[in-house]
Amino acid sequence: MRWSLVLLVAGLVGAWWSSPSYAADNSLKSSSPTANSTVAVSPASLSLVFATPVGPAPKVEMTCNAGQIVALGDARLLADTVTVSVTITSPAPKGTCHVSWRVTDQNLQPAGNGSFAFNITNDTIVTTTTAPATTTTIAGSKGGATPATTTTVAAAAKPSTPANATPVTKTSKGPLALFRLLSNLGIAVVLGSLVVIAVAWPEGVEYILTVRFLRTAWATALVGSYLFAGALAASQSGKGLGAALVPTGWGGLIDSTPGKAAAARIVFVLAAGYAVLRPERVIDPATQLAALVPPALAAVTLAFSRPEFGIVEYTAGAVHAVAMAVWVGGLILLTRVVLAGPGDEDLVHAVRGFARISVPALWATVVSGAVLLFRLDRGQLTTSHGLVLIVKTLFVSLMVFVGVAARQFISQRVARVDTMTAPLATRLRKALGIEAAIGVVVLVLTSWLLVLAPPGLAAGSANGLQLGPVHRFQNASLGVDVSVRFSEKVGVNDVRIEVTTPAAGLSGLAVDFYPPVGSTVNGMSIEPIPLAGAGTAVLTQSDGFSLSTAGTWTVIVRVGTKQVESHDIYVAGGSGTSLATTPVTTAK
Repeated sequence: MRWSLVLLVAGLVGAWWSSPSYAADNSLKSSSPTANSTVAVSPASLSLVFATPVGPAPKVEMTCNAGQIVALGDARLLADTVTVSVTITSPAPKGTCHVSWRVTDQNLQPAGNGSFAFNITNDTIVTTTTAPATTTTIAGSKGGATPATTTTVAAAAKPSTPANATPVTKTSKGPLALFRLLSNLGIAVVLGSLVVIAVAWPEGVEYILTVRFLRTAWATALVGSYLFAGALAASQSGKGLGAALVPTGWGGLIDSTPGKAAAARIVFVLAAGYAVLRPERVIDPATQLAALVPPALAAVTLAFSRPEFGIVEYTAGAVHAVAMAVWVGGLILLTRVVLAGPGDEDLVHAVRGFARISVPALWATVVSGAVLLFRLDRGQLTTSHGLVLIVKTLFVSLMVFVGVAARQFISQRVARVDTMTAPLATRLRKALGIEAAIGVVVLVLTSWLLVLAPPGLAAGSANGLQLGPVHRFQNASLGVDVSVRFSEKVGVNDVRIEVTTPAAGLSGLAVDFYPPVGSTVNGMSIEPIPLAGAGTAVLTQSDGFSLSTAGTWTVIVRVGTKQVESHDIYVAGGSGTSLATTPVTTAK
């Protein structure tokens, strides 16, 4: 017992003797900017000097104007072990700013925290670099009105972006068109084949060739839809195509109507596997509806390809997509499976049944296509979109001609036979094969049209531009009144800048676009704007002025180094919808 007490006392003494003695909390000796000081503009960095050595990984945070977070770089401990330096990566706004700090000692034990405040009297004016101008002058307004005085300007990336910002890369439109083609073709074949099987060829589910054909088409549709969604996400965000093919990079995809449609298409194509993996479900009355609805909805999503569409375009596009899928998809099934060789009367019934359903599908495709042609181009067929559309129309006309002739042959010859002989199958396969080949060419042209801008969609906008509401930037002391309008959507934007006053003597006009707080994308500047007084300058979408993320952007109009006014403007994720704007500050 005595030895136990001795050991216990010795242990307590040893523990007391070996326990570390913690230093008192560290304190801030000085700072730059100093506490409660006033500076003209946002400093480029913060410097904090402490009374005693600081441990690694100090923490520094900064907010302004009651909670607005200011982006900072990593806090760095200098060689003297008492000075902490941190870069301000995005200029702080004018107002009262609070800097909070937390440090450890060199044994990594907490050594105190604190804060200090300072004031900024003016917003920072950012100097920008100018990219070469590669724009074209917009013609005057239509209808015989006097052409507006317009000039062109260049868009330049703003160098004062966050240090961790990802440079915006322009995604090629080639992969977007290619992946859309694979998606369209696969969906068309799946839907058209299932419709033909359900209506006219129930025996088809018993053929191994049919099952393999359906699964190949379904896999093509699934892969094509996935790649298309990734390419679309890359196009909207400005990321590289490789990074956007990982679903974790699709965060902004559902911010736009085409993006929502692309995401929904993947879901519907996956659901179409219900019928593809078990084709007999499409002829069972109990499961037929569930088998046909997913591929039909996948085809409907093809109509939601442009954010500028209205109810007329969406309706006509949905009819066009479904009718096209039944027509072209059924044709490909006939040429690759039904007419692969001679057979019994079920092959004859399949051909007759396709002839019955393809005629209304053919005319529905033509009529809905004519509606889209008018709505998209409005007679302006000299544009790139219009010229490709003319070529597509010629191929559709040829396809209709071949299709009508093939239907006449089917009604005259196939109607009088009971079995599909080898010569008859060969003759039909050649005729319908030509029609199907033309259909594939039409799908290629349709995918190409997606990456071209149709002039008809901008017919209702000012001078043919897709523009949001007018934002007026006024400053009485400078005598400047400037109106800015732009598309207000992720991606390429039209921009219209109009100077009302002064009438002359203006120099150094520029418009800056600061990205949303917390984003990692680059801002943009339009500079120089060659307007010396009242007049209008424009950028069209073809000039490539692009905003890379949805959210509230800060738009600043300035004259030289003097700010006219600043507005917060919401940029939608490709849908072009504009929310309310709020004036922020006005330079004195």
